Parts: sequence; C-alpha cells; structure tokens
Amino acid sequence: MDNHYLLGIFAVMGVATFITRVLPFVALTKAHDHPLLGRIGKLLSPMIMVVLVCFGLTSLEIESVTRVGLSVLCLTIVIILHYFLRNPLLSILTGTGVYVIGVQVFGL
Repeated sequence: MDNHYLLGIFAVMGVATFITRVLPFVALTKAHDHPLLGRIGKLLSPMIMVVLVCFGLTSLEIESVTRVGLSVLCLTIVIILHYFLRNPLLSILTGTGVYVIGVQVFGL
C-alpha cells in the first residue's frame, strides 16, 4: 500500500473519531441543565457497576466450594466499600485484587 493512502485512512479515522467525541457536547449545549440529564448523570455510575458485577458473576468458573466462598467474600467487600466510600473504582479494584490474590497466591 502507498504511504499516502495509509495517511489518508488515518486522517479520516481521526476526523471521524473527533466528530463522534465532540458531537454529544455540541448537541447538548442548550440542554445541559435539563433534569433528565442530571438524573442520568446521577444513576449512570451505579448502573454501570451493576452491569459489571452481573457480567463478572455470570462468567465465573466455580470449581469448588472455596471458590464460591472467595467470590462471595469479594462481592461483599465490593458492596461494603462502595456503600461507605462511594468510590466505584476503589471498590472494584479492591474486590478484584482480593480475588486475584485468593486465586493466585492461596490457590483457592
């Protein structure tokens, strides 16, 4: 392939990516104080967290009772941390870390 052709493809992809990133901000400039957007902004984090938890729990490979116990422990840690700290990133990373340590280090 010609280098100019590849640069043209990269330029088109860059412009398309930029437009898709800017379009919501341009389209919603007059609606930034709409109550629906405020409600979506308030509920989006918990909704994403529920989807992640459901996806994580459905893809678990449970071979033993100890793995079930470890999964329940990690899920409990995530719920408690999120309830008290209200920080999804911290609670998800801590629960994931405890699970990985349980599986890799302790062989549960």
